[in-house]
Amino acid sequence: MDVVSEIEQAFVAHWSVFGRWTHGRLYDESGVLWFETPIKHLPYNAVIRTQIQGEADGVIADILHRFRSRDVPFFWLVHPSAKPDDLSERLAAQELKAVENATGMSLELETWEAVDPPEGAVYREVLDDDELQAFHELTTAYWEIPDDQAPLVGQFQREWGPGRAPGHRYLAYVDGVPVGKGYLSVAGPPGIAAIYAMMTLPEARGRGVASGLTTVLLRRAKQLGCKRVVLHSSDMAVGVYRRTGFVERCRFTVFATAPLWSHSH
Repeated sequence: MDVVSEIEQAFVAHWSVFGRWTHGRLYDESGVLWFETPIKHLPYNAVIRTQIQGEADGVIADILHRFRSRDVPFFWLVHPSAKPDDLSERLAAQELKAVENATGMSLELETWEAVDPPEGAVYREVLDDDELQAFHELTTAYWEIPDDQAPLVGQFQREWGPGRAPGHRYLAYVDGVPVGKGYLSVAGPPGIAAIYAMMTLPEARGRGVASGLTTVLLRRAKQLGCKRVVLHSSDMAVGVYRRTGFVERCRFTVFATAPLWSHSH
């Protein structure tokens, strides 16, 4: 398995969890893997892998109809090995818009040299209900979840709480206040960890919180015996991860029914 395949598989394994909770459904039909939840906000309904062999337009149209008949926003990830090769053009023809590009990156833990996180922040793994609630509140802030949808997001967080999810949540605190979060997923291929759900509140940016949080997650991955860490980075964050030691490996395109956020993150 090459690194790009590991990046893809880690993504699929992590996002599949959304379809495996009590209120979710995970489908694998006609070469397409997608999940559905009752949360009517991005990113809680999505197609996460496409490997269609043969006639594709009918398959694509059927899945889009299923989402649209439920009146939920959704995204469709176009990954490097997606089939058909012109999947992006076919999605655009179905009136989906490309709303974001992401860079798949990887870091070799064997050669990574850990440095101490910048001073001024404290990093802790989420292990109790109060910390889980803080992680939940940062999540709803990041994705701009409406108040009427937030309780369902909270149910998902609790069902896949500490010790039950294939990964580890972390919080960053400044002056005792949670200002950032990150998730280390170990749901993917053996020996491969993945970083997701990274965010820092606007008022805490520029203070090294994100780089410190990344360092803490990498240390945990090394403690777990992982050989490599992968992630998807927004264009804005590529430089942060590059300075940490990550290398660009591939590009992904996210098609969706709406922008992922109402303002820049």
